[in-house]
Amino acid sequence: MNQPESLLTVGEIARRLGQEVHRIEYVIRSRNIRPVGWAGHARVFRDADLDRIGSELRRIAEDRGELPIGEENIS
Repeated sequence: MNQPESLLTVGEIARRLGQEVHRIEYVIRSRNIRPVGWAGHARVFRDADLDRIGSELRRIAEDRGELPIGEENIS
């Protein structure tokens, strides 16, 4: 049996990617990523949106010459 797809809030996306909420909000706005729905006042996104947001954050970091996501604390 297939697992139902996760519905993620902006806060949950930020937590999973280890990023600040304002960075997630920036990518959502600038890349015109639309929520699949609403849970009360919170927008919800699919797992595929999580992957897209993560790849956009990596691309932004590479363009700026920064370390990729998750490598900030590597010694």
